Amino acid sequence: MKTELIVIFRGNPADAGIVHEILNDNGIMANLRNELMGSIAPWYVSPGGANPIEVEILDKDKDAAQELIDAFLNQ
Repeated sequence: MKTELIVIFRGNPADAGIVHEILNDNGIMANLRNELMGSIAPWYVSPGGANPIEVEILDKDKDAAQELIDAFLNQ
């Protein structure tokens, strides 16, 4: 069984951190990509510095993670 990392969310440092914690608290292993550079020099990792932090998960957790993210964004 092959598993891949996918980007499930892109956002600012605060929102990406919250999404990361929500996923981890619900048993979904998540990783933050560009956390440091996205905070101090976002234009290096993202065009125009928009949404520089990415949250990565395993492809198999995509559906469950998307439900949690949608609930967070729609509150």
